[in-house]
Amino acid sequence: MTSQSKTFMGIDIGSVSLDIAVIDDKLRLLESIYERTRGQPIPVLIDVFEGLEKDFPEICGAVCTGSGRTLIADVIGVDKENEIITQAKAVAYFHPEVRTVIEIGGQDSKLIFLEWDEKSGRTVIVDHALNEICAAGTGSFLDQQAYRLGISIDEFSS
Repeated sequence: MTSQSKTFMGIDIGSVSLDIAVIDDKLRLLESIYERTRGQPIPVLIDVFEGLEKDFPEICGAVCTGSGRTLIADVIGVDKENEIITQAKAVAYFHPEVRTVIEIGGQDSKLIFLEWDEKSGRTVIVDHALNEICAAGTGSFLDQQAYRLGISIDEFSS
């Protein structure tokens, strides 16, 4: 990374984990971090920021998404965006051929339907659905089942 490069941060804070991506102005991924929050999102975020500070002393912009976005965005003073919108934008940018996104989080699961809009010349969300009150099928539920089986979530997902 040259000293001329600008860096930007995306923060996804959910009910189970904190995910951070740092990119440059050419959209190259410079850093990717996944940490479990263990019910303590702010201390975990502070620890992660302290680790990032030496490599990325100046972040030019940041946005926060996920179920904990309002808390974290207010605490650190960054913009926030709904995760359905951020996921749709990312998929449309990196994989414009994709028409369905399934996201399984720790708290809920989402189904997002996308279509190419001729009028606007971009991919748009045409519908979405979230699970209701039952946690079955969410990441937290799947994580608990892996634990009960005595295997890691990575092994479980394979």
